[in-house]
Amino acid sequence: MPHRHFLELRTAIHKRLRVLRPPAWEEQIEKYPWLYGALGDPGAKRMFICENPSLGALQRIRESRLGGPPDFDTQWTGDPAKSHDERFRKVLCGLGLKDGEIWERGGWSCYITNVIKQAAFVRDWNEATRREKKPTVGEWSEILQMEIDAVRPDVVFCVGGEAHWMVKWLRGNSGLRIPGRVHGIWHYSARQSDEVVERKMRDGIEPYL
Repeated sequence: MPHRHFLELRTAIHKRLRVLRPPAWEEQIEKYPWLYGALGDPGAKRMFICENPSLGALQRIRESRLGGPPDFDTQWTGDPAKSHDERFRKVLCGLGLKDGEIWERGGWSCYITNVIKQAAFVRDWNEATRREKKPTVGEWSEILQMEIDAVRPDVVFCVGGEAHWMVKWLRGNSGLRIPGRVHGIWHYSARQSDEVVERKMRDGIEPYL
């Protein structure tokens, strides 16, 4: 059973989805109850903030890479046809931010979440301009703040340039409060080789551990 924090987070996300009613909000609630909106240890002092869940990846997940039907730990395992999330997990394991094997439940010494909690197709979201994204980013600021207040991280890593921009914009325009330092790192889906992306991610994280 996930930590109480994640149960409360999922409830808050579902409540917000019912108010905002974005595309696929009913599908997200009804078909992916294992999507809690965050993963890891809410008592950890290292927080990773990504963009938003991929609706396409959710639709393609039939069973967990960890074995059995999708569950809490299936989050951030990614599209079964791609290796991007594998890069992320390999880096976290290598830096001691996750114990055990990459496709193994639990063992987290960090907390992972998204700025935006509503799932969207990656292409549609990427085609939107930053100006078009700002209202959606702002709508989810309150829940992200709830997570930050609960975790109280010493260090926040924004995964990819867009997540870094969103966090900086929220700090300047919505009063998002982050107690620790904020650093941008490469996104695990960057269009480079696995070796390059993993090295760049490690180089962005390791100095602040």
